[in-house]
Amino acid sequence: MVDSLSRLPRLAGLLMFETAARNESFTLAARDLKVTPAAVSQQVRALERELGVALFTRLQRGLALTQDGRRLHRAVAMAFEHIAGVADEVRKPERSPALSIGVTFAIASFWLVPRLPQFRARHPEIDVRVVASDGGFPAIANQIDAGIAYGNGRWPGFSATLLREGVVFPVCSPEYLRGRAKLRHVEQLLGETLLSLETDRADLFDWPVWFASHGVRGYAGHRNLKFNSHPLLLQAACAGQGVALGWSLLADDLLQKRVLVRPIDAALRAPKSYYFVVAENRLTAETLAFRNWLLDYFQDRPALPGELPARYCQNSGTKAGERRA
Repeated sequence: MVDSLSRLPRLAGLLMFETAARNESFTLAARDLKVTPAAVSQQVRALERELGVALFTRLQRGLALTQDGRRLHRAVAMAFEHIAGVADEVRKPERSPALSIGVTFAIASFWLVPRLPQFRARHPEIDVRVVASDGGFPAIANQIDAGIAYGNGRWPGFSATLLREGVVFPVCSPEYLRGRAKLRHVEQLLGETLLSLETDRADLFDWPVWFASHGVRGYAGHRNLKFNSHPLLLQAACAGQGVALGWSLLADDLLQKRVLVRPIDAALRAPKSYYFVVAENRLTAETLAFRNWLLDYFQDRPALPGELPARYCQNSGTKAGERRA
């Protein structure tokens, strides 16, 4: 850094040069800088002597940059613009309120991003930053103010508010069902192409748990298509490639638009739920605004397909037709 400073021309000369080059006139540059034309000319000549090149061709009316002058002006103008932009960002009195929201890629893709315009319409003054990760909250906890998380409601350093319980049910595209016999029993799913989520998570709720919870044996998984992310899994289901396990919240919009349908009327209450989480050391007006918007949404919205399955399996702890919030 010391060596770089020794190679830089004097800032005053660069400022006078850039202003004169932009105006193509010492007189107009002097007016912008509130100095005399002679002062501008003197600084530019000093810069030319320091560099050992002519930067301007002096004309009867005005100035014209030489080839070396054009190269230097591009560099100086870009540097000044960059400095001005960063200075605008760090001026605390002018900084906009900001909110960093943490979510999984699936929640971001299928729920949050389509609804962000509603939040921004209510709070246009808040700059929003979405941080998506499937590595769990420890991976992004130090990067976010608040978020939507799927879990048991306990995250160190965060307080949690229940938004919606998790419900899991089979989904597929209408095209996949076309020409197939109607599915009436969970056992029939064993004969379908099943789309499976492949991760190293020990708590994964996938087809083995689904069938075991319904008392169905014989699942081998040999016909499965496997994916390592929820967005890919649901995209494959939308493309008619098989039957996936859909989740409340994630499948809401796809079910409402009938991009996906439920091929069989069966669902399970998942062991975890969706929560609004906020870092305990970041309780700000912005996180409160996001929390209130979320709670208003989940309180006022109509019932959704994933919330009212007509039949739960017996060991899910929910009676037929009982609504779970």
